[in-house]
Amino acid sequence: MRRNRAVSTTLSYTLSLAIASILVSGLLIAGGNFVEDRQEQVIRDELEVIGQQVAADIGRIDRLVVAADTDPTARLNHTFPARVSGSGYRVSIAPAADELTLESTSPEVSVTVSLTTRTDLGDSTADGGVITVFYDESSGQLEVRNG
Repeated sequence: MRRNRAVSTTLSYTLSLAIASILVSGLLIAGGNFVEDRQEQVIRDELEVIGQQVAADIGRIDRLVVAADTDPTARLNHTFPARVSGSGYRVSIAPAADELTLESTSPEVSVTVSLTTRTDLGDSTADGGVITVFYDESSGQLEVRNG
């Protein structure tokens, strides 16, 4: 009889530890995925705000170029965060699609903002931080680069 009790107590303790370990592991995995999903959503939201601001800057330069009589010189520097939620990002103009694309590096999140301009767009990129939107007189295109 006494041997059965000892085995029963040890077995019960071992099963309790195994179940607790499985539950804690499941919570850690689920919690990690939740945090990662929230981080991606925060990055996406921040990139959308920055994208709208860069698109507005491109629109401002476009209006200045269109309003200029001859040989327009237009340049606008705007300071943005160098990183979004701890991740670096890149701003790119895709002239074929009339789009501005913002992509973070880690995790990889991409946001696209439509552009409507009367001036041609140049294929150009800039990393986060100080971004310059300018009119390139030699190509006759609007471009972005780091300022």
